[in-house]
Amino acid sequence: MLNGSCLPSLFKRVSMTTNNKSRQVTVLSGMAYALPVIPISILMSTNNVLSGLYATHYGLALTSISLVMLIAGIFDAITDPTIGYLSDRYHARTGSRKPFVFAGAILLVPCAWFLLNPVGEVTLTYFLVWYLLFYLAMTLFNIPHTTWGGEISSVSEEKNKIYGYRNYTGYAGMIIFASVPLLPFFESTRVTPEIMRYLVPIAAALVLPALYIMLRHAPNGAHRPDQRDPLVKSENPFQAMRALVHNKPALWFITAAVAHVVASAFYIALKFMMMESYLGMGQYYVHLLLWHLIAATLAIKPAVWLIGRLGKIKGYMIGHSVAIAASLSLILVLLNNSYSLALFIVFNAIWALASAIGNVAAFSLMSDISDYGTYKSGVDRSATYFSAMFLVNKTCMALGIAASIAIASWFGFDPKADTQVAGAYWGLTLCMCIIPILCNLIAVYCASNTAITSRRHAAIRKRLDARAARAQQTSNNTASLATAHPAQA
Repeated sequence: MLNGSCLPSLFKRVSMTTNNKSRQVTVLSGMAYALPVIPISILMSTNNVLSGLYATHYGLALTSISLVMLIAGIFDAITDPTIGYLSDRYHARTGSRKPFVFAGAILLVPCAWFLLNPVGEVTLTYFLVWYLLFYLAMTLFNIPHTTWGGEISSVSEEKNKIYGYRNYTGYAGMIIFASVPLLPFFESTRVTPEIMRYLVPIAAALVLPALYIMLRHAPNGAHRPDQRDPLVKSENPFQAMRALVHNKPALWFITAAVAHVVASAFYIALKFMMMESYLGMGQYYVHLLLWHLIAATLAIKPAVWLIGRLGKIKGYMIGHSVAIAASLSLILVLLNNSYSLALFIVFNAIWALASAIGNVAAFSLMSDISDYGTYKSGVDRSATYFSAMFLVNKTCMALGIAASIAIASWFGFDPKADTQVAGAYWGLTLCMCIIPILCNLIAVYCASNTAITSRRHAAIRKRLDARAARAQQTSNNTASLATAHPAQA
């Protein structure tokens, strides 16, 4: 039983027994690390339909939903750097990030329940409060967990495998999300508030077993003790974030991430509403989502192979390029004719391939870039790097969703209307196709300037390991001196 009294000893025991293991990733260690992502992904998948549910079933205006997304972006600008900084400092002292991951996963469940199952009249304040708490818990899990994945092995190619496992469990959670509406006791396959009432208990039932396996079998990874000078030790989270501007590869990567996330946000914001109110295919939403997720899951192994052959930078560029091809096919889908459903199936397959390649390459490349930052500055700010990445993702996602909904509404698209005006097509095409294409073109260019190749990363890791070995030897010598000559120490 996983009770409060055994947690500290469990954290400590795993820390002592796994740090000396080989850094080669096994199926057990990789899956143990990734397993908690399944319930987290079930709950996170609701973000794709959240704005549509609150607009169509709970009566919130699109402008109110856009305002909440905007406030959430500002909120993340405070919480993400703070959690990244605290995770780095705790890891420097203990060599583990597991308590952060555990706390975030546990807190996410009640926040998800109140966000996804409102009772009575739903107000803007209710939606805002629970949306912010939901994403705070998500941040507490995601930033330390994703950072930890890059620390399990120092070998660049092994990181691809680790984040491949993380992708498998992420898609598994999304598949569960998409499968629930297909259960026979639901009257239709549409995503409704009733579906949400089943999703949270399913995720809650999976959280504790997944966390227990993670704590027992997932290695902590590399531990680089905090040896900063007093001036650096006094820095705050935002000073740590500002230090990232001295890492040029990180700036190019984050710019590429900004462009790609905006492209995704403009599509995601309107996907559910477009299918429900424009194409009249709401009954196929979960079927197409399930097809997309299965295709993406099958594409992970080829994606890991491709990235290993061509390198992470080229793999990242290919992921954005495939996303451009997907957006071009979506233009034909929005013509809303007899071929739209078949074309949407093709679009989802292309989009799935782009997601599989991009997700593995992005996380693995960011881990290499954070190692470069550690080498250059002498300070391990790995979680701060990932917090910058997640902050960009969530802020740009929130702003992109808000902008996409506002632009589509300005063109006359109304998700509550029975028929759409002629301008709705142009609004949807602009938001879901043209803007994403332009953004992904920018992402391809920026990704090409990210200079941390596998060869360069190997040299960086060799120097970091040598530096850590010297620091450990100095620490051992100091301890020996203190033992032999306590008065002198």
